[in-house]
Amino acid sequence: MSQIRKDNTACLPRLKREIVELYNEPLKGIKVKLHENDITSMCLILTLHQGPYKNLRLHYNVKIPQGYPQIAPIVTIQTPVRHPNVFGTFICADILQAHHHRSSDYYNGGYTPGYLLKYIFLQILSFFSDNNVEQEFGFVEQINSDHEDFRTTSEKVVKKFECKICGYNDLKASKPLMPILTDKELQKEMKEMDSGCSSILSSVKVNPKNITVKDSSYVSTTTVNDLDDDAWLHIIEFLPDRDIVVLSNVYARIRTLVQFYNILTRRQLVCFFLRKTFRECVLGVGVNAIGRIDKRKITISEFDLFSYEAFKDHGLREGIWGGNFTNFLPLVLNKTHFNRALPIIKSSLMALRGEIGKPWNSSAILKTIPSLMNTTVVALMKACDESGQPSRSKVLKASEKALQGYCLLLHLLLKLSKQFPEIITEAENKVKAFNRDRRNRQKSSTPDLGEFMIYFFLAKNVSWSEFVPCFLKELLSRNVVWYLCKVPGLAFLEPEDYVSKYRVEETFTQSGTSLRLVMFQIAFMNMVKGKEDDMDRRYGYPSNEMSNSLLSLIKEIYAAKTWNVFFKVIGFPLPEKNWESEICDMLTNAVRDSEASKYHQNPYTNNELFYLRRTNEANIPTPNSWLNDENNKVSEIEKYGVVKFLTFQPGERNIRENENKRHSFSFTSRGNNNNNNNNNINIINDSYGIGGIGGRGGRGGGRGGRGRGRGWRGRGGNVNMNQRHT
Repeated sequence: MSQIRKDNTACLPRLKREIVELYNEPLKGIKVKLHENDITSMCLILTLHQGPYKNLRLHYNVKIPQGYPQIAPIVTIQTPVRHPNVFGTFICADILQAHHHRSSDYYNGGYTPGYLLKYIFLQILSFFSDNNVEQEFGFVEQINSDHEDFRTTSEKVVKKFECKICGYNDLKASKPLMPILTDKELQKEMKEMDSGCSSILSSVKVNPKNITVKDSSYVSTTTVNDLDDDAWLHIIEFLPDRDIVVLSNVYARIRTLVQFYNILTRRQLVCFFLRKTFRECVLGVGVNAIGRIDKRKITISEFDLFSYEAFKDHGLREGIWGGNFTNFLPLVLNKTHFNRALPIIKSSLMALRGEIGKPWNSSAILKTIPSLMNTTVVALMKACDESGQPSRSKVLKASEKALQGYCLLLHLLLKLSKQFPEIITEAENKVKAFNRDRRNRQKSSTPDLGEFMIYFFLAKNVSWSEFVPCFLKELLSRNVVWYLCKVPGLAFLEPEDYVSKYRVEETFTQSGTSLRLVMFQIAFMNMVKGKEDDMDRRYGYPSNEMSNSLLSLIKEIYAAKTWNVFFKVIGFPLPEKNWESEICDMLTNAVRDSEASKYHQNPYTNNELFYLRRTNEANIPTPNSWLNDENNKVSEIEKYGVVKFLTFQPGERNIRENENKRHSFSFTSRGNNNNNNNNNINIINDSYGIGGIGGRGGRGGGRGGRGRGRGWRGRGGNVNMNQRHT
């Protein structure tokens, strides 16, 4: 939970800005009257032009509490019409729910500091304009407004209330607001709102005035087409967003100017908390840093902009959608903003490294920003994997967010590399060392390949054709331990002249997550490569073309089911024919390299691996060790099977665990065979060690119970003595 400072230091400046927006950008069906000498109290009058309360005006009181915008505005209704979510003056609406009352991490409703008053008012208007009212857990309650009694009751309710502050139902007011409108009056009001009439009600009555214009013989021949770009840009500055959109749709020249200068994007560069623009403050994003300095994990869950002032002076530690953060990281946006933010950027990067107060070291750039870029891509892939269908709206939203975050971080990295060119040299040296010596590719030197790919982006003097063979070799080696733990038979190395389609297909299936992550990384890098100037013009945000192509790119990545497609995406050449042979050689070499690098240890004998492999690939060539059958080991394997689920993870602890499993398996398989008249038992089962009544600590029950825990006879569970190994 973020810290909430219950004072008006944030409330009043933001509130004044919102009131100005309500005045300049009127909302249809919404009128607001500020209370005299108190802008934190106001009357809200909603005119319903559809739904169960059509032609009625409903009156609400709005109170802006101390602690706003972190605390939701308090909205009550003084015309309590019959509605399933109205209880007296209380309105049970999601948009008015306090932020800290959210019921779960998966709940995205409720009020957030990112919601403006005008958005809340629009939501309430929509809430009372619908016959179908959505309740919790997806339940929908319908308002039966066709009944004559419903309309009569609603009209009686609105006629009862009178407000002298705003003139609601007050016939003595200079401009009374009548609670019930005729169809003609409603149409007139809606038309007035379309013409740009302010949503803010004024108590000052202004009489119309005729302006006398002298006749002139001069007739101008100038048209709007004669205005230059500077003139149009000046005019556009005075237009609200919606008018700019309308004008862009009907006038191609305006559309070109708006897109080229990214006017609408620039207007969104505002602190969601204080509503200050990037010209008034330093804007950035929140970063969450957890763990010890040497094992620190840094992530960004939301890329909504807020100011350093909100973070430092108002204790903001929570994003619009409830994501927590511990640190503030400024963004570039433009040159002026970057220069103003640079001191904070330097201190922020040092803080993310856990080196608060230490002298600036540019190495902090490469130790933080590539990691954040990598986790952004990982988060996108996770969202795609969880959805199951890359076409879903959830994936589209996640992909746009990931691309936006990736571009903003890359923009920051590129600007810092120009400011501190020594990091380009550092990145190039690391990439060259990676290519030059295999020892520099190992995990001890290069812990994360995803982050390391960002180094390559900075290394201008290293070609992709030089980098990708070394990168690919290391990637395949690191994947080995993960798929061997699932499919141990792949540790059996077939003869070089045998092309195993099973290895090719199964390895791709088991390595899918890692391979997709690489494809995402490369696709993102290719998408932004050579577009640094465009990023400056767009304040670091991706172009519409990039966003539009992203979903098809995701579908293409998830459609990749074979190695040749993967290699095409990453730009690694393969022969057009018989490419399976080359892939098979690369995969068997990866197993050898993984063991040599101690990424995995092999807990099985070669004959045991062959036995496991043969169950999935009947045509696999038989090794000489199996044919010779020294010491009758093959006969024992054929008779008893092999222990399953030994781990390939390295380390003394894992080796001891494997030894204990072998001992348990040996005793169980032979003991049951002798005690049950040589009845065959299915030794290889989906759960390790099926043959036990269970329990760590004896024949009976594990840890004092029957059938649970680990024991010298397995993990528990009943044994089907009639099952046979196949």
